[in-house]
Amino acid sequence: MIGDTLIKALERQGMKVWVDREKSRTLIGLDETSLTIAISEHVARSKHEVTAAEKKAIERWQRSPNRWGTGSHYPRPPDYDYHPTGKLTISIGGYPSRSWGDTPKTLLEQRLHQVVAGALDLIEEQRIRTEEQERRRLAWQKAKDRHDRLAELRKQELEQLEKLKTNATQWLEAERLRQYIEAVEQAAVQNGELSEEIKDWISWARIKADCMDPLIAVSDAILDGPEPKSPGYYY
Repeated sequence: MIGDTLIKALERQGMKVWVDREKSRTLIGLDETSLTIAISEHVARSKHEVTAAEKKAIERWQRSPNRWGTGSHYPRPPDYDYHPTGKLTISIGGYPSRSWGDTPKTLLEQRLHQVVAGALDLIEEQRIRTEEQERRRLAWQKAKDRHDRLAELRKQELEQLEKLKTNATQWLEAERLRQYIEAVEQAAVQNGELSEEIKDWISWARIKADCMDPLIAVSDAILDGPEPKSPGYYY
């Protein structure tokens, strides 16, 4: 058979031939490169001539009282008949691909050496294509990694800058409060109104200013704590 002869010719050139049953295809390969291979037969088509048996089946259907009932189907003959021609075509590869068949002067069986040579060429083309795709993939991955790294650095820089601006704003606000508290205290002293109530307020206010200052590691037990939850409605 032409298939066996072709397999032996391919194997003599160092290629392997195997069947991928999961994907229902045959492959040839050399080293790490593989391609699909298929042998197909050209089928001729002719207009179908209705046979005597088909005519009788149609007549029986026409006479049947239940021809329009459930389960009854019109015995429609096929439009075309298909006939094997014995003309084979060998196809290798997907993209790129090549095919070989009979020529006016040469049968396919006599062109198997061309098929083998073409298979070697296609495998080399595929190997080069695969290497180029891998080279481009690696270059893309390298560029992506660099982009991701720079994007992460930029994100961190922006976050740190925002934190810096926030801390500076909080520090200025804390200093502004301290200046105000100092002014309140001096005014109370000058006016002879530095009562215990004002002293308590000054102590409280200075603690709040310190809590706002990012340079002082203190926290406000009330404002920094969780917001109290409402008990809801009583039923």
